Amino acid sequence: MTALTAPRTVTIDSPTAQTGRLWHYFRYSLAAMLRDWSFMAFIIAMPVTMYLFFAGIYGDQEAAGGVSVAAMMMVTMAAYGGLGAAMNAGAVIQSERSSGWFRQLMLSPLTPAEFVLAKVATAVCAVLPALLAVFLAGAIRGVRLSLAEWTSTFGLLLAALLPMVLLGLVIGLWFKQQTATAVTTLAMLALAMVGGLWFPLEMMPSWMQTLGRITPSYWAGQIGQWGILGGDFPWRGVAMIAGWTVALTVLGALGYRQAVRTSRR
Repeated sequence: MTALTAPRTVTIDSPTAQTGRLWHYFRYSLAAMLRDWSFMAFIIAMPVTMYLFFAGIYGDQEAAGGVSVAAMMMVTMAAYGGLGAAMNAGAVIQSERSSGWFRQLMLSPLTPAEFVLAKVATAVCAVLPALLAVFLAGAIRGVRLSLAEWTSTFGLLLAALLPMVLLGLVIGLWFKQQTATAVTTLAMLALAMVGGLWFPLEMMPSWMQTLGRITPSYWAGQIGQWGILGGDFPWRGVAMIAGWTVALTVLGALGYRQAVRTSRR
């Protein structure tokens, strides 16, 4: 007589389970970021201070199309604040790796896609207050825009900062804790300076202008300013940001695999 065997159970990873894992890890990452109050204060205070300083010097002038320089600088300083917030949000990865939590994540059902999505969502939550603070400072100082201009500028700027979020994750995955902070700071300052977020690109040497026009930070500012200036939409900037997004996504995937291998040793 043939013995009966129990039917084999196949575990299916349902969408509900995936959403639950993603939500729990996002909440953990967000809480870890919010506990670092000095980081949150820095990403808000620094761009607001720089905006008020430069706007106090040049803000009463008018740019092309009769738009105030204060409004244009509000966009570039918001882009700078969002740049810093986006890139430094990847620093949470370093604390996870140094504490051994990253190794525990490798033993959990969390997938690489869920890991990246949670980190991107966390970084967006860091970018939002940085943008809002500079926009609020601009409104208090006297920048007057229509509701459509406020919302389009904010939304375009937030979307254009996606490559910087990915760059922060790439640095957090590829570099060790001892060097990741320095690399993040240097990259942030370089992108802000060469990307024309501090001073107009036209004031720089020709070679820096050429270099600046291939950076995502420059096009983030240009796309954000389009919401105020109007005219032809900077589709070249969209293509450039899309290219950076794809390249950094690939680097992030490779960096994740490397981090997994080193964490398992």
